Amino acid sequence: MENIFKHLGQCLEEQLQEWPAAREAFNNLEKDQTRVLSSSGLALQHNPARIISTTAKVQPSETTVRPCFLCGSNRPQEQMAFDAGNGFDLLINPYPILREHFCVVSREHRPQMFRDCYEKMLDIASRLEPGYMIFYNGPRSGASAPDHLHMQIGRSEGIPLVEKLINNEPPAKDEPVTIQPFGFPVIVIKGSDPARIWDYVSSMTIYDGESEPRMNVLSFNRDGQVITAIIPRSKHRPDCYYADGDAKIMVSPGAVDMFGLVITPRKEDFESLTEHQVLDIYRQVTPQQPKISVGIMTGHQIRFCLNDSYTDGRSSFEGEMTVSAVQGRLSWNGILLDSLTLKPNEHNSTFTLHDVTIGIGFHWERKEEQTFSGQLKFIIEGDKVRAINILPVEDYLTSVISSEMKPTASREFLRAHAVISRSWVLAQLRSPYRKAMEAESAQESPFAGNHILNRIIKWYDHDQHTLFDVCADDHCQRYQGRTRIISSAAQAAVKDTLGQTLISEGHLCDARFSKCCGGITEQFETCWQDEHKPYLVALRDSSINEGALPDLTIEENARQWIMSDPKSFCNSADGNILSESLNGYDLETPDYYRWKVEYTVEQISNIFRRKAGLEIGDIVNLRPVKRGPSGRIYELEVEGTDATITIGKELEIRRTLSESHLFSSAFVVEKTPTGFILYGAGWGHGAGLCQIGAAVMAAKGYTYREILQHYYPGTTLGRFY
Repeated sequence: MENIFKHLGQCLEEQLQEWPAAREAFNNLEKDQTRVLSSSGLALQHNPARIISTTAKVQPSETTVRPCFLCGSNRPQEQMAFDAGNGFDLLINPYPILREHFCVVSREHRPQMFRDCYEKMLDIASRLEPGYMIFYNGPRSGASAPDHLHMQIGRSEGIPLVEKLINNEPPAKDEPVTIQPFGFPVIVIKGSDPARIWDYVSSMTIYDGESEPRMNVLSFNRDGQVITAIIPRSKHRPDCYYADGDAKIMVSPGAVDMFGLVITPRKEDFESLTEHQVLDIYRQVTPQQPKISVGIMTGHQIRFCLNDSYTDGRSSFEGEMTVSAVQGRLSWNGILLDSLTLKPNEHNSTFTLHDVTIGIGFHWERKEEQTFSGQLKFIIEGDKVRAINILPVEDYLTSVISSEMKPTASREFLRAHAVISRSWVLAQLRSPYRKAMEAESAQESPFAGNHILNRIIKWYDHDQHTLFDVCADDHCQRYQGRTRIISSAAQAAVKDTLGQTLISEGHLCDARFSKCCGGITEQFETCWQDEHKPYLVALRDSSINEGALPDLTIEENARQWIMSDPKSFCNSADGNILSESLNGYDLETPDYYRWKVEYTVEQISNIFRRKAGLEIGDIVNLRPVKRGPSGRIYELEVEGTDATITIGKELEIRRTLSESHLFSSAFVVEKTPTGFILYGAGWGHGAGLCQIGAAVMAAKGYTYREILQHYYPGTTLGRFY
């Protein structure tokens, strides 16, 4: 039959005339009950015949010993095979869920593998009549025959996800769009180009020992245009499937279940299942974003306000409160506690912390009143109280994007920042804790009765936080809760990139970023431990036409570069781009690309003495010993009248030579009769994405993918959840 996908009803009719058992199964389908659970369309179907598929043993040890029911030699004699082309047959499904239900089966017995059928799937979808859909169950995502390659076709009426996709406009552009119709992400892609589908699938996480990502996939023809929906999965069956007694729910979600029509072979499950239970099943079988604990502030006493109802597990509270540190314990509401966790009674509840310090140690340091969603936890840290905010990663990121940048920044820049902020924080959650500060071996030398180090090399990283995951300040990522305006643009940037991370050599990228690289980005090992990361390397922050990378590890080259004004993305005088992208306190620094600081000998000596905690007399010279490829000094010899010491790495140099912090360690030194002038380049450590450069790139029309490729060469976009 020519183009059987235009005549599926005729194929079904021919088969049912020849196969009484199948005819009875389809007739029984008319008797199956359906119950709608929610206004979102989520529904249950009672289908006793599906107990065979629902209880199918799918472990390799089982499938290798049982006869494959999809192989031609093992099928019932009455089952007809229609030639579907390209080595596939069309069969009716003898245990139907849908009014017209077919399988598209490989004639060759080979494992279920999306790689081997996605092109065929899209081709079929493009030829299907309206009202039909084709779908794929991954081998660990609902497939009852994971040992034999197959897809399924069925009528799409009554399938909630398809109805939502039909009733709403398809994605305006070719990029994937993420929706959450039932509490888990569904990635929607338009068009029949196989490469676009494969690009997305190949970015998804593959579990160890498996051959492809866990997923369900749906395609259908909408007004001549193919729409594909991809649902990432975490596991084949929920925990309740294996439970005993009343806790057992006989639901093994396949594609149709994930499309919003949950199949219940048992009558008791059909009658008792609630929307809450179904959503919990979805949560169990789909990847879920982790929660993150963010250290917000410390103090001997912390004042806060519960703007809505919160509970400590026993009682509910609202209003202004105080928690204090008393003899190593928390004092709150007249009782002493080791820790206190307050959880919101409603999803949108908020709390406010008073006198939160931001920009700690930097030139924009100030106090703010900040408001947050999620849980509020207090613990003892030393002799102080620590306030910690616990919330989902994606909620955290929405605030980070609005705290690091203005939400009025360009969409592509916000998207790029969402990806790197997510990559960075997830990499920190997965990395083992290290020491708070790590130092290279240091030699000691006695001076005038003082025990003074003549070489101090240290760096600061997130791992000094052992009581929570990350802090809320520039030391990690700026996170200011709901204090900054959370615009629809920031929300869209996080939603558009949901779960997207940068991947290098199969691993999550530790995607660092800074405000302004000064024209050349820095390598990881200049700023932190001596570990090379292939995606955090030196590169010129400009188009390929701006010349080769100069060797700024050579002192004369560094001086020439820093004292000049080279063309770079981050060398922008466009006030509109900066005002749209930078928060107000960042705009207080106009000379971020090239800057100058002047000190008298007395000033710099006092600053160094106080910030370094060392007495070397009056400073008479500053000599760069080692520079990174961006010109940033990571070993600096400080000569005093009483002693000479070498300090590093870049942040320690910036910290000990400024009342706050120098903008960067990419500077050259000029001695004057009364002191020193430091001429510098850039703002921050310079590794990874340059925020101002990326904002300019977006304004010039670069996509977020192109921005990420520029700053993190050799990486790919992946999906963490």
